[in-house]
Amino acid sequence: MTHLSCKKFLVILFLLVAFSLLADAEKPALLKLRYNENYSPTYDEVIEMYKQLDATYSQARLIEAGLTDSGRPLHTFVISRSGNFDAETIRSEGKTVVLINNGIHPGEPEGIDASLEFADDILRNKDGMGAWLEHSVLVIIPVYNIGGALNRSAYNRSGQTTPYETGFRGNYGNLDLNRDFTKCDSENARSFTRIFQYWNPDLFLDTHTTNGSDHQHAITMIPPQPDQFPGTMRDFLRKTFLPGLYREMGNGQYPLIPYVDYFYEDVRDGIRGGQEGPRFSSGYAALFHSYGMMTENLIYASYSDRVRSTYDFIRSLVKLSADHQQEILASRKKGIEESMTAGKFSLSYEIDTTRFQMIEFHGYEVDRQQISPVTGLPRLGYDRNRPFTASIRYYDTYKPLLEIDIPDYFVVPQAWKPVLERLALNKVEYRVLERDTIIRVLVDYLDEVTSQNRPYNGHFFHSQVLTRSEIQEVRYFAGDWIIPVRQERIRYILEMLEPKARDSFLRWNFFDSVLDQREYFSSFGFEENALRTLEEFPELKKGLEERRKTDPEFAKNHRAQLQYIYENSPWLEKSWKRYPVGKIMGRLEY
Repeated sequence: MTHLSCKKFLVILFLLVAFSLLADAEKPALLKLRYNENYSPTYDEVIEMYKQLDATYSQARLIEAGLTDSGRPLHTFVISRSGNFDAETIRSEGKTVVLINNGIHPGEPEGIDASLEFADDILRNKDGMGAWLEHSVLVIIPVYNIGGALNRSAYNRSGQTTPYETGFRGNYGNLDLNRDFTKCDSENARSFTRIFQYWNPDLFLDTHTTNGSDHQHAITMIPPQPDQFPGTMRDFLRKTFLPGLYREMGNGQYPLIPYVDYFYEDVRDGIRGGQEGPRFSSGYAALFHSYGMMTENLIYASYSDRVRSTYDFIRSLVKLSADHQQEILASRKKGIEESMTAGKFSLSYEIDTTRFQMIEFHGYEVDRQQISPVTGLPRLGYDRNRPFTASIRYYDTYKPLLEIDIPDYFVVPQAWKPVLERLALNKVEYRVLERDTIIRVLVDYLDEVTSQNRPYNGHFFHSQVLTRSEIQEVRYFAGDWIIPVRQERIRYILEMLEPKARDSFLRWNFFDSVLDQREYFSSFGFEENALRTLEEFPELKKGLEERRKTDPEFAKNHRAQLQYIYENSPWLEKSWKRYPVGKIMGRLEY
């Protein structure tokens, strides 16, 4: 290389380095948020601000990702340092994916403001935060419940004084979307499912606000409950991730504590950690070995503190996603392997009262004799002039209550199309029967199903399910589904298809037609067939005669005796109260 060429090369190298440093330099903020004025932006203002960020930064893109019940599109805002927004390619690069969901309850808008400010800050590289994007990609749902956000009012959330206007809790179909993740009734939930399955997030956050007990903490967290995860993931949560998250928040202005779920009347005697079921967003995330969590801001704190503490939480979460990139990815991969090779699966848990950890809690003394300024009568309240700090017990260990042997296959008849649609939406692998066939399966009979007296989020949820099992040869038809259980979505499959699971399709009424009896008998018309049946089945006749001898009332009741014959013979339909999803324990043979 000549001397001149060498000089040109050095100049070009210098310029490249300079441009690189310039690109990484901190830029001025683009967005003007007004949470300090107790104002949270409207839905249209939120989307307009994300459009500004999209137009300004090549590392960001606002994407229409499906419809909602309001007819408006559900957006994702993706921040990817490379400018690549394809999930499969990003996964192949080994980056962690963080998905943040905001505005599921639009009266709880802290996450909406905090995500906007954080997106602006990380894109402009405030405090060098842009470096985290070397290891992670951030996906933000700006507002999930768009119908609720458009139903904006100063009178939506009665226990909350700031911000002055907020959205409504229900969506356009008046559903609570944080009870809809598995039953998936809303267009919102179906679009969310596609987003979640497309991105397969390693970390998932849903931002909320609570009006529970008053205390000095602006922010609390419902963490991913470790004991519902496979061993590797449980250990990572307990030893690394959760301590790291509490530590990061403890270094700032807003120390983080678990959500205050009372275990005793006096909070100083201890609180318990929750274990969110699959109907909730974080419980849904856990079905796919994703570390899902919720923030719960305290409505009694100022709105500014609520937004800023949520901002700090998002900042801490994204930092940890970058700092522990390899551990997060490896733990999820190993956790899936452990789930797929396990012999048993826990359908329900109970809290272990013998195990706890100590946490520092900053509270206010309870005052049961505060005088209401509205009624002039005593009421329960908290005395903010009497703060206290206490070391309290936090019960966060669960043990299995009901375990099952994991089947190798489920057989789902095609007649239950809403179930098949939701399985497909969640990318469950299956094969379709090519011909009518008889398969030997384990079936469950629904001996007792207790429903709630009032509808719950559009359903009469089955709160109690008692079953018995037997082996039968059942006829299935071409087009029915065979689902191998030991696949990546094993937890979702078991939670949705095992009838006694917490939020199974059965509990949410998807199989209610099997609870109806379709064939009956009449006291007159059954006579001839009843006689023939007694001749065909001598043991049945013997049992009838013995029952007559031992039960005088039965012996005098014509209808009861016919019913005995009907229910203890082939006349009783085998499909009545038989859960239609069959189980195969072992090899698939048909």
